[in-house]
Amino acid sequence: MLKPFFQGKLDTFCAIYAVLNALRLTHGIQTLKARDILNETLLSLAEKPGALRAVLEQDTDYTQLVDDMLRSCRPRYPLLVEQPFAEGQNVPPGVLWEACRDWLAPGGGRCILFRFLRHLTPETPPMNRHWTCADRVDDAVLQLFDCSREEEAVLHIERDSFTTRSADVRQGRLLVIPPHSLRFLALPWRVHAF
Repeated sequence: MLKPFFQGKLDTFCAIYAVLNALRLTHGIQTLKARDILNETLLSLAEKPGALRAVLEQDTDYTQLVDDMLRSCRPRYPLLVEQPFAEGQNVPPGVLWEACRDWLAPGGGRCILFRFLRHLTPETPPMNRHWTCADRVDDAVLQLFDCSREEEAVLHIERDSFTTRSADVRQGRLLVIPPHSLRFLALPWRVHAF
């Protein structure tokens, strides 16, 4: 069984690992190739000190990093990349869920990259902001191919456990998935299986 690449406990590279795990799902990349991509990404960030500092200090939503990685990997690893929802677009949780379910329904060669914000209580700010990769929907559960080894890691998301706007966080819906963060990925030659 294919296992995700795991993130180090001390680093802030979940977005990088989410892309690497997506490439593992779509193209079956192995550890050495993933390490090459990780190194290329870090070297590219080092050329832009402001961008590197933002990543290290979590002063970014990492969307540009994810898009840059996908763009730079596409010549070697062809991918169809779709952003189903624009920034600022009001997307109800049910609409986002159905879009994810429909995208993943055909199976192999498809996955979804996205960011979520996790609250401990409705009154407190998010305790973490995390990028992940989803690979399937089982009944009413979105299964994540995630880089985290933490005991409290989110490894699946139930249909009714999240919202799409921070203003709607409440008990039972402590996870926010910003719709504009979703990136639907597929192997180009499997697109018509949808």
